[in-house]
Amino acid sequence: MISDNYEEKLDDSWINDFEIDDKPYNDFYKDNIFSININIIYIDKDNNIEKVNEEIFLMQNPNTISREELLGIIKKNTTINNNKYSLFSILRYNITLNPEDVSIFLKTNTFEYYNKFFLTSLKHIDTIVFDKSIITFQDLNTLFIIFYEKDKIDNIANSTKKIFLNYKSKKQKTRRTR
Repeated sequence: MISDNYEEKLDDSWINDFEIDDKPYNDFYKDNIFSININIIYIDKDNNIEKVNEEIFLMQNPNTISREELLGIIKKNTTINNNKYSLFSILRYNITLNPEDVSIFLKTNTFEYYNKFFLTSLKHIDTIVFDKSIITFQDLNTLFIIFYEKDKIDNIANSTKKIFLNYKSKKQKTRRTR
């Protein structure tokens, strides 16, 4: 009897009101990233940007690109127009702005300050982890892969050649039979 009376008196309408009031702000909460932009930049021998490819990559696991997926992307994009390119750099642009800092970020001209934190150079080919990002800014999260054109002379100089060690002595050892 007491529990039935208690449930009748419990007013949960404020929860519904809060959800309705909060709905317009859902885009400003941090959430997992399920897709990112990948920009592949090709640089020729004269340090000019030859071509830029852009694609959307759907992640198998939220916020991460596995090492195998990254190697597949790199392998797939090493040749273009019968020219071979080698990996020069990988850059991750991940907007990790907190929801309470959005208004300050938009009102001030401190983009250069924040970009220092958003853009990081990756030193190793390994699993890449993106931090959660505000839903409104998620389409700005990008992975930049920069390729540099291989020089044909460099390819010949860097190739490993076999060395055969069949050294024959000029003196031949003979044994006398007794």
